[in-house]
Amino acid sequence: MDAKKDIVVRTYLLYTLIGFIGLAICGRVFYIQRVQGDKWKKEEANFTTSFRTIEAVRGNIYAEDGSLLATSLPYFDVAMDVNTEYMTDEIFSSSVDSLSMCLSSLFKDKTENEYYRLLKTARDNGERYVMIHKTVSYDDLQKLKHFPLIRLGKYKGGLIVEQNNRRELPFKDLAERTIGYERENVQPVGLEGSYGSYLAGVNGQGLMTKTAGGVWVPVDNGENMQPQNGCDIISTINVNYQDVAESALRTQLMKHHAEHGCVVLMEVKTGRILAIANLTRKDSGSESYQEMYNYATGESMEPGSTFKLFSLLVAMEDGLVNPTDTVNLEGGKHTYYDRVMKDAEHNDEEATTVNIQRAFELSSNVGISKVITKHYSSQPEKFVDGLCRLGINQPLHLSIPGEGMPMIPNPGSSNWYGTTLPWLSVGYGLTITPLQTLTIYNAVANNGVMVKPQLVDAITKDGKVVKRFQPIIMNPSICSSSTLQKLRRMLEGVVLRGTASNLKNTVYSIAGKTGTAQIASKGQYKVEAKANYRASFVGYFPAENPEYSCIVIVNSPSTDGYYGNITAGPIFREIADKVYASSIGIDPSVNDTNHKAINNNLFVKNGDAGDTYKVFKTLDVKYKTASTLSSWLEFNIQDSTLTVTGYTPQKQLEKGIIPDLKNMNAEDAVYILENAHLKVSVKGSGAVKEQSLEPGTIYTKGQRITLKLS
Repeated sequence: MDAKKDIVVRTYLLYTLIGFIGLAICGRVFYIQRVQGDKWKKEEANFTTSFRTIEAVRGNIYAEDGSLLATSLPYFDVAMDVNTEYMTDEIFSSSVDSLSMCLSSLFKDKTENEYYRLLKTARDNGERYVMIHKTVSYDDLQKLKHFPLIRLGKYKGGLIVEQNNRRELPFKDLAERTIGYERENVQPVGLEGSYGSYLAGVNGQGLMTKTAGGVWVPVDNGENMQPQNGCDIISTINVNYQDVAESALRTQLMKHHAEHGCVVLMEVKTGRILAIANLTRKDSGSESYQEMYNYATGESMEPGSTFKLFSLLVAMEDGLVNPTDTVNLEGGKHTYYDRVMKDAEHNDEEATTVNIQRAFELSSNVGISKVITKHYSSQPEKFVDGLCRLGINQPLHLSIPGEGMPMIPNPGSSNWYGTTLPWLSVGYGLTITPLQTLTIYNAVANNGVMVKPQLVDAITKDGKVVKRFQPIIMNPSICSSSTLQKLRRMLEGVVLRGTASNLKNTVYSIAGKTGTAQIASKGQYKVEAKANYRASFVGYFPAENPEYSCIVIVNSPSTDGYYGNITAGPIFREIADKVYASSIGIDPSVNDTNHKAINNNLFVKNGDAGDTYKVFKTLDVKYKTASTLSSWLEFNIQDSTLTVTGYTPQKQLEKGIIPDLKNMNAEDAVYILENAHLKVSVKGSGAVKEQSLEPGTIYTKGQRITLKLS
């Protein structure tokens, strides 16, 4: 009986003990979950194994010459684990003061005391992750790795580095809108947005573990984890031309206090866009402009007078009009139903009957509208069909997003009125983008071949071409050869004798058309009796053998005039001047030019024989020898014949006599005079025009002579 009782007691004791152990376990679980939960979650975060995405490096965007337009640069978020197991109190205390001082000196965002309190508080609270600074550059990161405490290594120093790639534009805002961007939940813009699939590459993935220092490291050898970096884009942009275009546009926008403007420079034969600038005033009281919207490709607007070329092209192709036909300008006013068509301005003697060529040169709204109305009033659909054959009723389908949609009114529709045709003929009542306008003018320059504007030359990967973009012909012939020649003569006439005569120069020829369009607001062209204007100029150069086409738009100029030749024209001219000056081969070669033409325009300075003969040989200049030659030469040109004569100024100087130095180049004149111990002063540049000591004058050593150059 006692044995049985003893067994029962022992059993109850065992159950009681097990019960207490169970309660202790439950209590411990509750304590860990409720009291120490945050601590162990932090510990778990430091020892996690998972598949992680390894971001691919986004490809670069280059200019045509290899200049970097957009690239991805690494930036680092720097944090610290100030409670890593290897960081003792002694190590922390001995270095935290000097570390705080170094951090404050490097980042300059907090004082030394603020950094000290940040690190000390985190240490006292047992924190394992303290953010020190975001977006640290690579150079600053290398400096930081040598700071006290941190330089002890990943485990003792507790450094945590997280790399992020950030897109950078080395040329800052140059072509910023065309380069564009691709961001999450935002409409893609420019080359970044359009070619994002090429630039992005393919992210890698692999099994990684997070160490106590917060750094993710591969579990295995890292095989099959490497990402495929993105391809590079070689754009058509010429950095120098882009800089010229933006600078010229900004200067004129500021001068005229305009709202916004755009410029596109294109290569005639290929359609390659070499420069595209879009600038917007930040606010009404500001003189600061920046790229905020791509007006050149995205703004569909009324083109105004630049559209007159389109109208005459259609009429000439239909065989209804010739440039020699005449039209009465009626003093610059003509009434269509209840609306009065007006010309901007004309000389009184040219406000009556002129030929169509002259009406175009004067940009006469009355003249062009009367011609088109005369031939198409009974068949307006034929005129509109002719315009549509040019393709301006359809977008260009550019390689970048955001292209503006054109709008051409249709006869018989609800938006077609009795006055629609005459106003349409001079660029009102329809909308197209500036780049669409330029594309047609470029086709005229390109012997009728309409090429698609393009912004990308090639896509490359590791220096090898993945895809090459060839010119795309949209229309092999926009009009007949005879119409084309007439149009080109008319465009040249605008610059030679018409509204753009201020762009004429003696170095190279320009062909183009001015435009001054009133801007409609809520269906009205005047707001509070004040008209708002859009000035433009579109054309190409050199006129005889076009290499480049260009369009300039200046929107809402408010000071110093608003006509196209005054506001847009100077921008075109500045760009053309600098492009022409920097373009090798744009002029015919010397060998292709007859020597008579060369010699008729030749001016040769008297001077050293050796240098002169080198120039003659290089340019293949023909000359005639008139006497025994010497080390110095003088020249005479008569009836296209260049005669070379020996010249001996040094012999006269040896006799103490001043020689005749006229037409001698300054370098040689100074050389022989100073060798004769004369003191020489030079004014101006070029060849010697005047000399203070007349030829034949007796001189003494040390005497001063002044040379005035031509």
